[in-house]
Amino acid sequence: MTMRLRAACFCLTAACFFAAAAGCGTIPALPDLLDVATSATDRVAAAPGTGPASLADSAWSILRKADPLLSAASAAVVSPSSGPYGGLLGGAALERPAVGDRVFVVRFGPNGEMVEVDENRFFLPEIYGGRVPVGGQWTGALLPGVAFQSASYGVQVGDRFGLAVVVNVRGGDLFLGRATLYAWGTVVNDRIDGTFGYLIDFTGGVVPFLGTVADQYPIEAVPAAP
Repeated sequence: MTMRLRAACFCLTAACFFAAAAGCGTIPALPDLLDVATSATDRVAAAPGTGPASLADSAWSILRKADPLLSAASAAVVSPSSGPYGGLLGGAALERPAVGDRVFVVRFGPNGEMVEVDENRFFLPEIYGGRVPVGGQWTGALLPGVAFQSASYGVQVGDRFGLAVVVNVRGGDLFLGRATLYAWGTVVNDRIDGTFGYLIDFTGGVVPFLGTVADQYPIEAVPAAP
């Protein structure tokens, strides 16, 4: 975890203390409808609790894939671009897995909705733990005083899919921020080829000075144990 995210954890802990003392605050609801990215340029609206039909009742091991369009030399001169859900794709927020390493395992329900992230080692495991449920009621995090609630949004458009998980995070009764994890790609012959990314947005919470952090990189996936 980078120094910026370590500072964020410190600020979240402090925010939880003040939240407990204040005992009040406004926590936004999860979106009733989300424009889900099916590529870098295309969007399709989806409701909470949905997912791509091609991923129904399945489990996948997500692996980071080498980016053929990005070399070390070009990375030094290319300015960060905007992510599909906002923020600049700076690539310096959370540790990236090495190429070929597992990002995590994801499991999907009967409608293609994501229901669980497992073997989480790279997306703030200090806060959310190694196994993270998706959907349902507020769930306590490992960080004292912090809780989160999430929903899956997904679509299938021909042979392409788009998926996003929106996570609201609170400390006591105060809103801390929102994370959006997303992916798009294709499923062909028990293999996923696509893109994974995330946006962590503190701007609507009690620590807005932390701003936003985002990253995105190619992935591939193979079936995992259910």
